[in-house]
Amino acid sequence: MSTQKAMTSGAVIEARPSAVGMSATKRVLTRGTYAMPTTKVLPFLLVLLAAGLFCLPARGEIVFSEDFESGTLGDRWEKYKDDPALSDFETRSINVNSGKRSYRISAPASTGEGRIIRGMQYNESDSWIRTWFLPGYDVVYIRWYAKFAEDIKEGGMHWCQFWGSRPDNARSVLGGAGRRPDGTDRFIANVEPRPVDGVDSPGQIVFYTYWPDMLQSSDGRYWGNYFFPDQPFFIERGRWYCFEMMIKCNEPGKKDGEQALWIDGKEILRVREMRWRDIDALRLNMVMFGNYRGRAEHDLTYWMDDLVISTEYVGPMDK
Repeated sequence: MSTQKAMTSGAVIEARPSAVGMSATKRVLTRGTYAMPTTKVLPFLLVLLAAGLFCLPARGEIVFSEDFESGTLGDRWEKYKDDPALSDFETRSINVNSGKRSYRISAPASTGEGRIIRGMQYNESDSWIRTWFLPGYDVVYIRWYAKFAEDIKEGGMHWCQFWGSRPDNARSVLGGAGRRPDGTDRFIANVEPRPVDGVDSPGQIVFYTYWPDMLQSSDGRYWGNYFFPDQPFFIERGRWYCFEMMIKCNEPGKKDGEQALWIDGKEILRVREMRWRDIDALRLNMVMFGNYRGRAEHDLTYWMDDLVISTEYVGPMDK
C-alpha cells in the first residue's frame, strides 16, 4: 500500500486507500483558542451598558431556512427519487427535533451483483435532497440538526455536502468524482461519519474534501481527502446533534480559505489556508444531504430538522 505524506501549514497529510474507496487522508493539527476569563468580561460589558455603547451584532443574512413543517418540499429542493421509502416527512415525535415534522433520508441495503470500480466490488445505495442558492456566496454557514437511527450497522456515507460551482454553469460541480478541481470549475466540502474499527456505527466525524491542492491517491486518481479532528468525535446513534459547518472561500491568488465544523456549539475542527478557487466567479451555491454508500450491506436511516443557511454563525437553538 503506497502512502504519500507532506507537511503544510501545521498539518500532516497522508494520501492512501481508505476503507470506503480509494481516498486520500489529511490529518489536521488545529490551532488553540483563547477566551477572556468571565471575571474580566462581565465588568467590561457592564461599563459598556452603562455608557449606552453596547449593542448586539447585526445578524447575518439568512440565505435559506427549512424546518419541514409545511409537509412539502415544493420547488425549494431537488430530490433523488420520488420514493417515500427513500425519503419522506417524519411525524413521530421521537424522530422530530422541534415542531411536528422532520425529514427522513434512508438508503436500503444493496441488492444484485453490483459492479467493479477501480478493481473493487461496489454495491451502491443512495438517497438525497439538495438545494441551490445561486449565484452564491463567499462565506456560508449551515446549521442543521440530525439523528442517526438506533439500528444502523455501517457508516462511510457521503452526508452533508457543500458545493461550489460557477453561476454560469451551476452543474459544473457534478460528475467529478476522482478528479481534482482546477480552481475554475468546482470544489466540494463534505461532513460525514467514517467507520472506525471497534466503534459503533456511524463512526467518527470528518471532512471529506475536493479542492485544487488535494493529494493524489495511490491509484493515480484524486479521491476526496479526509480531514480528522485532533480529538476524535464519535457520533452516537439515536440522539439529536446540532451540526454547523462553515466554508470561507479564498481570495483568488491567496490561500486564505477555511472550513470549520461545530457540534452542539463546540468547535470540533477548523482547517485554514485553503485554496478553494482561482476565480471570483466560483462561489458556494449548493448544499446536499445524502446517504450514498459504495458498498451498502445494511439499511441506513437518519433524520434532519431545523436547517439554516446564513452568512454568519448561527449556533444551536434555544430550547
